This record gives sequence, structure tokens and C-alpha cells, in this order.
Amino acid sequence: MIFCLAEVSLAQQTVFRNKRKKMQYEEVSFEDMMRRYFGKEIGPFNELEGIYSVSCVIVKSGRNFITGHETKTIVARKDNYARVAIVKDRPGSQREFIEVSLSYREANRYPIVGEFSSIVEGAGLLYKHIEPDATTLPFSMIVVHDDLIEGEYAYMKGRKTITYKLSYLKIYPRESEIMVDKFPN
Repeated sequence: MIFCLAEVSLAQQTVFRNKRKKMQYEEVSFEDMMRRYFGKEIGPFNELEGIYSVSCVIVKSGRNFITGHETKTIVARKDNYARVAIVKDRPGSQREFIEVSLSYREANRYPIVGEFSSIVEGAGLLYKHIEPDATTLPFSMIVVHDDLIEGEYAYMKGRKTITYKLSYLKIYPRESEIMVDKFPN
């Protein structure tokens, strides 16, 4: 008799717990939070900020020993291999902007993978890419279009020049979306 009452009591507790677990809160991802943040009024100081898709091309170039002609070989091409958010850093920081990875291999970790500093009144940028082993690669970047930033990093390896070319395509907020938001119908 006591055993049966204990089973009924356990069954009722399980039903109560299941009812409690069915109630869920609305959830947002980090990217959704960033979209909300970037959805605020756009001013002249944060045009660089946004969510970007990153593509990379690695080119090996050098001169042929016999003919003297320059040869270029595409070693690797990765289109849209990463999503990053470029965000203005805290006031008083030595960095002007930070780059946060949105496509990191661990779900709830958003590491800072780069730093941006503007030069020449915002037309040029210095980008310091941070590798997982804490080494840094300095890139020279230029704003090609309102939604496109391109940059290069090159080094010599023997007689060959290895060049990394990065392209950052802004996917949110796009310039056309900003203009539509400023002039509602």
C-alpha cells in the first residue's frame, strides 16, 4: 500500500515538473542581439560597425628562375567562411573597434579575433588579426564601398611572396536599409 502511494506521488511530481518545463522564455542569439544593437540610429562615428561576412584568398607569387616571368598561384580561397561583428570598443580603450567572431566553434563563446584602427579620416584602416595562438597579423584595409572593406597582408617565404586578401561584406545594417529607415513612407 505504501509502495503504491509512493509511485502515485512520484508520478504526480513528474507531471508537475513536465508542466513547469513546457513554459519557455523567448530566446535570442548573439547575432540577434547585435542586430538590435546595430538597429539604433546610425551616426558618423559608427559607420564601420555591423555584421560582416568574411572571404579570403591566399596567393603565392614569385618569379620563375629560368624565364623571369612572374607567376601567381591561388593557394586557397574561402568564400563567406566567417561571420563577424565589428563593434566600437569601450571609451578609454587603446583599440578603436574590435572584431568579434559570430561563427566560433563553441556555441556560447564569442572571441575577439581582431582590432581595427582608422587612419586618414576613416578611409583607411589598420587591422590586427589575432590568431588562436595569440600571434597577430597586420593588414592594411580600405573601405572600397559603403558595404565592402578589403585588405591585404603579405610576407616573404624564401623567394615567394605569400599574400592574404580579405574581403568584408557588410550584411547588416546595409546602407540601403539605413536609407529606407531614415525616410519612411
